[in-house]
Amino acid sequence: MLRIFGHFVPVPAVLLGCAEILLVAAALYMVAPAISPQELLQAGIHLTKVEFSLGLSLIAGASMTAVGLYNYDVFLDTRIMAIKILMALTLVVPAVGLIILFLGKSSLISPGDGWSALFLKSTFAWMSCVAVTRAAFLRVSDSNLFRRRVVVVGTGVRASRIADLVERGANRYFVPKGFVHACGDLRLVMGAPLDLDRTTDDHALAHYARDIGAREIVVATDERRGMPVSQLLHCKIEGINVVDYLTFWERENSRIDIEALQPSWLIFSDGFRQGAINAFMKRAFDIVTALGLLIFALPVMAVAAVIVRYESPGPALYRQERTGLAGKSFTLLKFRSMRNDAERDGIQWASNSDPRVTRVGAVIRKFRIDELPQLFNFLNGDMSFVGPRPERPFFVDKLAEAIPFYRERHSVKPGITGWAQVNYPYGASLEDAKAKLAYDLYYVKNRTIFLDLVILVHTIRVILFREGAR
Repeated sequence: MLRIFGHFVPVPAVLLGCAEILLVAAALYMVAPAISPQELLQAGIHLTKVEFSLGLSLIAGASMTAVGLYNYDVFLDTRIMAIKILMALTLVVPAVGLIILFLGKSSLISPGDGWSALFLKSTFAWMSCVAVTRAAFLRVSDSNLFRRRVVVVGTGVRASRIADLVERGANRYFVPKGFVHACGDLRLVMGAPLDLDRTTDDHALAHYARDIGAREIVVATDERRGMPVSQLLHCKIEGINVVDYLTFWERENSRIDIEALQPSWLIFSDGFRQGAINAFMKRAFDIVTALGLLIFALPVMAVAAVIVRYESPGPALYRQERTGLAGKSFTLLKFRSMRNDAERDGIQWASNSDPRVTRVGAVIRKFRIDELPQLFNFLNGDMSFVGPRPERPFFVDKLAEAIPFYRERHSVKPGITGWAQVNYPYGASLEDAKAKLAYDLYYVKNRTIFLDLVILVHTIRVILFREGAR
């Protein structure tokens, strides 16, 4: 795993992305016409042929990221991969067409020279490169080439959770070569021949790890009393990385294990940086983007308001109290998607095929049109584009009683999209709230402008595939 601005990014995904961008750039360079820098400057274009090819390949890379082509699950099903490649194509083709059309209008590529043919060549070049890289990556994705060999110290509940990842095929970038018994753990996992509670050799763990080629020790014991400190120290001295269970879980799953979370880990672990510069950039981004989107969204909002009001009695705009930054309440704006008397029997979560949702409401929910009035919440400073979804105070009080650390999600502004929203489907239960909190705390801990951009790109995938809407 690479840690880029606090966010863990898989090395294989980075390598594949770089390989595809460079390969596509090379292919575009080959099919693009020979245009001299002087001709480009005369047309008012300050780009070289190399920059043109690389820029177009970066657009293709961003499109593939947006539809989730670098997610691990894509490589488990070739049908999903094919569908997402076609989805990426719908984003890449218009960009290629507009750029080539612009060059044609600049008289750099005349119709006689075949600028329409260049469009087809560029699209074919991209498709060919993606097919080659994906086929090559599929051949090695099932091997252990990109997976770290680790030794898990522990055989109890925490170790069994790691073993469960392996059994479910969710261990993306590591291979557990052995589970070593220690600290009197329950023997829930078949352990390695080594038992640290019985050995007297302080180098036993280091020797075992070196013999099996392990590069990392994961301390996943349920108890810390009787911790084999000398064993772990010798591993560290010999250059074998030692990591605790919570850090390992966060890194491998991009979420925090709520069940095992301790205040001491939150206090001493890296993260929770909230500098003034980052806050200023985030606020400026929210204002500029909200104003820009309002220009295009106002006609859609006007139509939505009319049809919502026409279908069922009641106001088109729905105001609801939500919990925001530092636990303070604010008024959330949405288009009404349910009957006006939806809560006559009391406050309740939405459910699948909720009978309270109107026909128009079902459509605007699917396409997130009901969320558009929240642009005014962004301008008012109550919300940000990226952050944990705001809950109603009624649910917050109940969830905070049942789930430890739930109120810590309010240390940042709520958002219309977030790390939980792009990684977990819509949930309306205690267990769903706990699962989403694991992602929300990861965001609160590691939030940066870079992670915000990652979330926004993945949000495109969620909208295109209509994931999570009810």
